[in-house]
Amino acid sequence: MKKKSRKFPSSKNLDKMDKVLSKSEGTYILPPDAGAVEKAKYEVCKHILIFMHKKGLTQRQLADKMEVPETRVSEIVHYKIAKFTLDKLVSYYEKINPNVSLSVA
Repeated sequence: MKKKSRKFPSSKNLDKMDKVLSKSEGTYILPPDAGAVEKAKYEVCKHILIFMHKKGLTQRQLADKMEVPETRVSEIVHYKIAKFTLDKLVSYYEKINPNVSLSVA
Protein backbone atom coordinates (compact mmCIF):
# COMPACT_ATOMS: atom_id res chain seq x y z
CA MET A 1 0.00 0.00 0.00
CA LYS A 2 1.39 3.33 -1.04
CA LYS A 3 1.53 6.10 1.58
CA LYS A 4 0.05 9.44 0.61
CA SER A 5 2.32 12.35 1.20
CA ARG A 6 0.89 15.46 2.76
CA LYS A 7 1.56 18.81 1.27
CA PHE A 8 1.82 21.83 3.48
CA PRO A 9 0.65 25.28 2.38
CA SER A 10 3.19 27.39 0.58
CA SER A 11 4.83 30.34 2.32
CA LYS A 12 2.66 32.63 0.23
CA ASN A 13 -0.53 30.88 1.40
CA LEU A 14 0.67 30.87 5.00
CA ASP A 15 1.30 34.61 4.79
CA LYS A 16 -2.21 35.14 3.39
CA MET A 17 -3.77 33.11 6.20
CA ASP A 18 -1.70 34.94 8.80
CA LYS A 19 -2.88 38.29 7.45
CA VAL A 20 -6.54 37.22 7.61
CA LEU A 21 -6.24 35.68 11.06
CA SER A 22 -4.41 38.65 12.51
CA LYS A 23 -7.47 40.79 11.76
CA SER A 24 -9.99 38.36 13.22
CA GLU A 25 -11.37 38.52 16.71
CA GLY A 26 -10.78 35.56 19.00
CA THR A 27 -13.33 33.79 21.10
CA TYR A 28 -13.08 33.73 24.88
CA ILE A 29 -12.64 30.28 26.39
CA LEU A 30 -14.00 29.70 29.85
CA PRO A 31 -11.21 28.81 32.29
CA PRO A 32 -11.49 25.61 34.37
CA ASP A 33 -11.73 27.63 37.59
CA ALA A 34 -14.56 29.88 36.34
CA GLY A 35 -17.15 30.94 38.90
CA ALA A 36 -20.87 30.26 38.76
CA VAL A 37 -21.75 33.66 37.29
CA GLU A 38 -19.11 33.34 34.55
CA LYS A 39 -20.43 29.88 33.69
CA ALA A 40 -24.01 31.16 33.56
CA LYS A 41 -23.04 34.09 31.30
CA TYR A 42 -21.11 31.71 29.05
CA GLU A 43 -24.16 29.42 28.79
CA VAL A 44 -26.47 32.31 27.85
CA CYS A 45 -24.01 33.40 25.15
CA LYS A 46 -23.93 29.83 23.89
CA HIS A 47 -27.73 29.67 23.67
CA ILE A 48 -27.84 32.96 21.77
CA LEU A 49 -25.24 31.65 19.33
CA ILE A 50 -27.16 28.38 18.90
CA PHE A 51 -30.33 30.38 18.20
CA MET A 52 -28.52 32.44 15.57
CA HIS A 53 -27.21 29.35 13.79
CA LYS A 54 -30.49 27.40 13.98
CA LYS A 55 -32.38 30.33 12.47
CA GLY A 56 -29.66 31.01 9.89
CA LEU A 57 -29.32 34.63 10.99
CA THR A 58 -26.44 37.00 10.41
CA GLN A 59 -25.11 39.03 13.30
CA ARG A 60 -26.87 42.08 11.89
CA GLN A 61 -30.21 40.27 11.73
CA LEU A 62 -29.80 38.98 15.27
CA ALA A 63 -28.88 42.49 16.45
CA ASP A 64 -32.13 43.77 14.94
CA LYS A 65 -34.14 41.09 16.73
CA MET A 66 -32.42 41.78 20.04
CA GLU A 67 -32.59 45.55 19.48
CA VAL A 68 -28.87 46.05 20.13
CA PRO A 69 -25.95 47.26 18.01
CA GLU A 70 -24.26 44.63 15.88
CA THR A 71 -21.07 45.11 17.90
CA ARG A 72 -22.89 43.79 20.99
CA VAL A 73 -23.89 40.66 19.11
CA SER A 74 -20.29 40.18 18.03
CA GLU A 75 -19.20 40.39 21.67
CA ILE A 76 -21.86 37.84 22.63
CA VAL A 77 -21.02 35.30 19.93
CA HIS A 78 -17.32 35.59 20.81
CA TYR A 79 -18.15 34.97 24.48
CA LYS A 80 -16.78 38.31 25.71
CA ILE A 81 -18.60 37.69 28.99
CA ALA A 82 -16.67 40.31 30.96
CA LYS A 83 -18.51 42.99 28.97
CA PHE A 84 -21.93 41.92 30.28
CA THR A 85 -23.83 41.37 33.46
CA LEU A 86 -25.81 38.16 33.70
CA ASP A 87 -29.12 40.02 33.88
CA LYS A 88 -28.28 42.00 30.72
CA LEU A 89 -27.45 38.82 28.79
CA VAL A 90 -30.66 37.19 29.97
CA SER A 91 -32.66 40.25 28.91
CA TYR A 92 -31.11 40.01 25.42
CA TYR A 93 -31.93 36.31 25.25
CA GLU A 94 -35.51 36.96 26.35
CA LYS A 95 -36.01 39.16 23.30
CA ILE A 96 -35.40 36.20 20.99
CA ASN A 97 -36.76 33.50 23.32
CA PRO A 98 -39.56 34.91 25.49
CA ASN A 99 -40.12 31.48 27.09
CA VAL A 100 -36.63 31.34 28.62
CA SER A 101 -36.38 30.08 32.18
CA LEU A 102 -33.44 29.96 34.53
CA SER A 103 -32.61 27.42 37.16
CA VAL A 104 -29.90 27.25 39.75
CA ALA A 105 -28.38 23.87 40.38
